[in-house]
Amino acid sequence: MTEKSDVSLRISFLLLRIRKMKIYLIGFLAFLFVGCATSGFNDYFNPWYEDNFFPSEAYLKDGETPAIISTSDLETKYREIASNWFWCIGYSGFNGPDLHSYEIRDDLVRLGKRTRAKVIAWSKKYTDTRSGAYTLPNTKYHSYIDFYGNYHSYTTTSYSTYSYSVQRYDYSAYLFVPIPREYRKQYAPGFSVSNLSQKDRERYQRNTGCLVNIVYKNSIAYYANILHGDVITQINDKRIYSVDDLFAVRSKSRKGDLWDMTIIRNGYPLQVVLKYGY
Repeated sequence: MTEKSDVSLRISFLLLRIRKMKIYLIGFLAFLFVGCATSGFNDYFNPWYEDNFFPSEAYLKDGETPAIISTSDLETKYREIASNWFWCIGYSGFNGPDLHSYEIRDDLVRLGKRTRAKVIAWSKKYTDTRSGAYTLPNTKYHSYIDFYGNYHSYTTTSYSTYSYSVQRYDYSAYLFVPIPREYRKQYAPGFSVSNLSQKDRERYQRNTGCLVNIVYKNSIAYYANILHGDVITQINDKRIYSVDDLFAVRSKSRKGDLWDMTIIRNGYPLQVVLKYGY
């Protein structure tokens, strides 16, 4: 092989390496601007309880696959699932680019098996589109042999501009396990409650009472038409200022006792009488 042929071969090899570097650079920039095209549900899971907090029969068993539910209204779906006698064990959420449904499902199945959740409800909501541009150099290598047979080389560089546009979404998911029948009596007569938050006090224009969060299906409260969003202010002769007051009434109640309840619904007081039980 002549010296000139050897130089030409080395230049060709160098050009090939530069083309590969350009491809790698474009891929890196795409990763930088778009983000990793995988779901972040596993990375951002926030458990609400310690492991094994609930009875073992509530959790997903080895070999089982969690039910994955997609919804456009996650808060309503949360109440629907919980009302079928489910505990929520945690939440996961992140912001990222648009993902295929199978990527999300696969990641949620892995999360469900890791946390042993039996049902997972998730949704995504568009947030914004991020656009921009980046520039890459295009270097060309030239060579020639002069009149005297000497080899010469030089380079020229031009620049190409590429644009990108990426839609971003908020992804959210709640994870659930079922409430075993022997544990349901703690929610008698069929609802769960919470104290009024600052947002609740502004919405309902009151400072006292406890808010009905979940009404469990086929319970006494369900058939007495207690609704999510009702504010309980009195049971029999006991004023209800907070959940502690309601829990005190519940702890002293026996199956068959009458509850004469005063609730606030849509800003107006309403009387509801039901027979305590579970």
